[in-house]
Amino acid sequence: MQLPLPAAPDYSQALRYLGVPEGDAASRALLECCAAPLWQAASPRGTARAVPTGQLPAELTAGRDIRLHLGDSPQTLLFAATLGPGVDALLRRLAATDVAAAAAADALASALVEQVCDEYETLLRQEWQQNGLYLTGRFSPGYGDYPLAAQPVLCRLLDTHRAIGLSTAPSCMLTPCKSVTALLGIGDTPRRGHRAGCATCALRTTCAYRKRGTFCDAEPTV
Repeated sequence: MQLPLPAAPDYSQALRYLGVPEGDAASRALLECCAAPLWQAASPRGTARAVPTGQLPAELTAGRDIRLHLGDSPQTLLFAATLGPGVDALLRRLAATDVAAAAAADALASALVEQVCDEYETLLRQEWQQNGLYLTGRFSPGYGDYPLAAQPVLCRLLDTHRAIGLSTAPSCMLTPCKSVTALLGIGDTPRRGHRAGCATCALRTTCAYRKRGTFCDAEPTV
């Protein structure tokens, strides 16, 4: 399904992805210059499907963190969303002509896909609550000890190539690159799920957020 674009960019998150302070006026101005072309290039789409948790392929429950997150959820919602190929094309053009603008647009696109996913998740949450059911938050391959190898399986089950034009490369990365796949638990009581921590994250030794004293969800470590 076609998804709406957010009303305004999340500049704070984009600045965080760039690794610069929120008060950096020059970086903020560069992001603002990139916003209009990015909004014009983006064509967000999403798809979701519920399956019994007990019937999930082994690849989708590999790792302790995803099993803890789903917990005793009797159903699991498979989730995927993308900004579309136009954003990838824009980022390639900028990379060939303006490195600074390319970095800013990439950060803004990363923030945008999260905004799109948040709004799509809210819509799905409202739809399920109408039936007396509740969702956990999203949990994506690559987070904690949940392997990226889950992505091709998730995309196959959702038929994302036909549904929203989303495919996986041999490396298990997504194409278009500004895309997200995830699982959400479904149950008949409100549930939060289980968040992964730094201890099991595959990027813990190179994480730029930890070097700055923060987590990837922007919460301080102290």
